[in-house]
Amino acid sequence: MIPANTVKNFGNVLKRHKRFLIFSHINPEPDTIGAALCLYHYLKNRGKKVSVYNEDGVPSFAKFMPHSDIIKAGVPRGNFDAIVCVDAGSTDMLGKYFERIKKGVIVNIDHHKTNTKYGNINIIDPCASATCELLYILFKRLDIVIDQTMADLLLTGIVYDTGSFKYRNTTYITLKVASELVKNGANLGYIEEKLYESLPIGKLKLLEMVLKTLELSLDGRIASIEITKDMYEATNTTKEDAEGLIDYPKSINGVDVAVLFREVDEGKYKVSLRSKNDIDVASIAEALGGGGHKNAAGCTVEGLLLDVKNKVFTKIVERLKY
Repeated sequence: MIPANTVKNFGNVLKRHKRFLIFSHINPEPDTIGAALCLYHYLKNRGKKVSVYNEDGVPSFAKFMPHSDIIKAGVPRGNFDAIVCVDAGSTDMLGKYFERIKKGVIVNIDHHKTNTKYGNINIIDPCASATCELLYILFKRLDIVIDQTMADLLLTGIVYDTGSFKYRNTTYITLKVASELVKNGANLGYIEEKLYESLPIGKLKLLEMVLKTLELSLDGRIASIEITKDMYEATNTTKEDAEGLIDYPKSINGVDVAVLFREVDEGKYKVSLRSKNDIDVASIAEALGGGGHKNAAGCTVEGLLLDVKNKVFTKIVERLKY
């Protein structure tokens, strides 16, 4: 539960300030985008000046979301009274320009348990399935009316971060919030279709190549896959097409931890971790300089792929022995 005085302070920021900059995290997905655009919609309708920034822009699979065209990848200029950061566990996740741009009050709204509390106002709830769920609860406590556009944006973030309500982070509160958003006009069927039934053919070709790298370790308890830059080139895809691929090794019977090694640059890999049951992969990611949630986390590791895999697998095996 977020303390009442924190909610009140957030409400005062929304009321009193006029110029806002909203940050969403690098390599964005629908939860961070939905939260950012929901805030944009609400503030803009109240006559505020609002800019929404993301260093990587909007991935193609999220461009169906209302207002997605207003998110800018260029460094925003001007003065801001407040900066609101959504779904970012640390300032590193906000991109290389955050420290240069930050001005005024910093509001940090997030659901990662590894959040570093970098804001002047920190609204953190690791029990929330998504930042969009948390934002809905904040709006309700502030008696802010949720219109259809806001409902669509928030439900999209929740659907994505819960894997259509099948992940373990789905709670009765999540389902209650989702039902209220549908009651407020959110179109669940349309959201599901856009997220999961509008895939480019290149993503399926990438999946075919990626599944050929599948490896099982520790008597089938660990499953890993790899993505290289050459694969992107061969299938005419980008890093955004890697979204969701880790669910395939995770779905294997007997697998406790799934790992995706994605080549970012020569000698540099983005490592995504997913787990079942009570296995805490956030602690594994933290030990490697990253962070995240109990069942979904990530980090970046430098070195040759074989060395990177050894480092990651060593930490996973240590955790599985507990």
